[in-house]
Amino acid sequence: MDFNLSGFLFITGCGAFLCILWFFLELRKKTGCGRSLLISLLSLALGGLLGFACARLVYILCMIQFRFPFLEISYDQMSYYGGMAGVVLGVLLSALICRQNVRETLNVFAPMGALLAASVRFAEYCLGEFGAGDWMEEGIFFPVTVGIGDAEYPDFYLAVFMLEGFLALVAMILSVVNREGRYNWVRTLFWLCLPQVLCESLRLNSISWRFVRAEMLFCFLWCEGVLVWYALKAKRKKFSSWIPAVTGLVVCGLVIVLEFVKDGKITFGGELAPHWAVYAAMAAGLAVMAVMETVGHKRIQNS
Repeated sequence: MDFNLSGFLFITGCGAFLCILWFFLELRKKTGCGRSLLISLLSLALGGLLGFACARLVYILCMIQFRFPFLEISYDQMSYYGGMAGVVLGVLLSALICRQNVRETLNVFAPMGALLAASVRFAEYCLGEFGAGDWMEEGIFFPVTVGIGDAEYPDFYLAVFMLEGFLALVAMILSVVNREGRYNWVRTLFWLCLPQVLCESLRLNSISWRFVRAEMLFCFLWCEGVLVWYALKAKRKKFSSWIPAVTGLVVCGLVIVLEFVKDGKITFGGELAPHWAVYAAMAAGLAVMAVMETVGHKRIQNS
């Protein structure tokens, strides 16, 4: 697939339309037609504006040493999770303007936000190798790999953007299942951010500070922050309440070590570890962290 910015914007726009339509239909059950329509339209306007502004601002702050001009806008100079934060902020402000319960509104919006996140990732199909991973000697099949360049003799890359999109859809499904939960939006963001730690490591293009990938760090900080918050909400003086948060720190250490192993800075008897083994170990650590999130959430429900 060659570069097609118009296609990217079209798919993202369709995703935003479906997201807001679904949001309106669900919110109408709680607030009535008039107010839900106003909140939905405000969320579309403010979420779009703030999502774009925050995506650009976070990128500039991350790369400020390179002095990127704010008004020179490019698709590869935006922060995906900065944009996500801007969309959440837009929904929050819409609820405040309409005097609607903020937590309830964000909980309703959570699965729609995950759908929007998935649509943006799938739309990266139109951006060439921007959302791709390592170059592959041979293509497997789409959506595992994607061919880019000459139609007859394309270069094949790992289709990381498709994996990210599917994982966002999984987060959406979990959010729908948990839609009556008191902290659904917090948990949905956790489910969106946690697998991104692995996916950011797979991506060729990312916001990086030398060997540190900024959005991998942001995602991990959110996930660890949720686990710490669970401990504070539960019986904070009991060590057992802190086990999920401590486990998160251990997983953080594991991910750092694995990143060094992947980059060849740590070897085993002079031999490089295969990448599949590194990513399998990273996925296993993140899976443990996901289990700990469930444990922490159950604890605050029972406290």
